[in-house]
Amino acid sequence: MHSLSKQSTAAGYRAGLLSGDPALVRAVWEVRRHLGLLVPGPVQAAMAAALEDDAHVDAQRERYRARRETLASAVRGAGLRIDHSEAGLYLWATRDEDCWATIDWLAGLGIVAAPGSFYGPAGARHVRLALTATDERIAAAAERLRA
Repeated sequence: MHSLSKQSTAAGYRAGLLSGDPALVRAVWEVRRHLGLLVPGPVQAAMAAALEDDAHVDAQRERYRARRETLASAVRGAGLRIDHSEAGLYLWATRDEDCWATIDWLAGLGIVAAPGSFYGPAGARHVRLALTATDERIAAAAERLRA
């Protein structure tokens, strides 16, 4: 399964693809077809255009890399540790305290994060900081963490 949500900033389109064993793909297609969930023609055309253009994917990858660098530096500078966040769209950060205490601290700085406990018991001491906000919002969060 592959989604164009993040690489092509196409989350609202619910655009993606599935490849693999023809019998399994056909079974998924049948279920979607009967539920009325087939992808509309204009969205399919947008997907085809996005899949033919690697330049926008490279630009988006660079955008996320720069956001990661900006935010991670500020998060570490504020005394948090970042775990298991070598790639992806989020930083998994901790102050080695209950995630809700960190959420309260971040809220006091005007920064919204997701409590790690939302993702299961293993996240109880972490928060998830998204790199999907705009460059300006990431820069503002970094500045607040540095202040």
